[in-house]
Amino acid sequence: MSHELAIIVLTVTGGVLVFAGLLFFLRPRWLLDWLKGMVVFSLILVGLYSLVIAVNLGSYQPLEGLQTVATISTKRQTEQVWRVTLQVEGGASNERSLRGDQWQMDARIIRFTGPVHWLGIAPAYRLESLSGRYTSLEQERNAPRTVISLSRKLRVDLWQLDRMFNLPFLEGVSGNATFMPMRDGATFDVRISSTGLVAVPVNDQARAAVQFWDQ
Repeated sequence: MSHELAIIVLTVTGGVLVFAGLLFFLRPRWLLDWLKGMVVFSLILVGLYSLVIAVNLGSYQPLEGLQTVATISTKRQTEQVWRVTLQVEGGASNERSLRGDQWQMDARIIRFTGPVHWLGIAPAYRLESLSGRYTSLEQERNAPRTVISLSRKLRVDLWQLDRMFNLPFLEGVSGNATFMPMRDGATFDVRISSTGLVAVPVNDQARAAVQFWDQ
């Protein structure tokens, strides 16, 4: 399309749209009915959106600053099979078997923006999974892996919807602790902030494992 033709097409299109819009004012009742319908429709959408946020927040925990959310201890069972004790803050201790040489915890974080943030609603988090990883690339590809779910699945997952459609007034953040080595008797604290997770060694076995691993 030439420059001149583009100008003509845009001019005609703009003129037709403006004229069509002005026709509403010839019948003010139509315009008022349309405006009322739009207002009602907007209220319903905002209400449904608020309900979805409220339902999802019921499965999340409030997040204020940097806080410890879990403690993980590992004990060797057999070669590359570990007995992991997970103590979640405010919850019961849970023991599971984990395969591999390292562990990682994943979480989902929701941060609020705009009007919702102005209401003073704090960010929220939900622990998602605890998984193992092998240091050998061949084992990582072919050996059995363990992923332990730490939360129930939601029919309408606000975090997942935001990742897909970039929802207004909130931001879904993926948080995960860096893979940590599994050693007999090692204990780590898992701490979380609005930007993600961090694992902190809390006893000599864990500190020695991390120091040896970094070399």
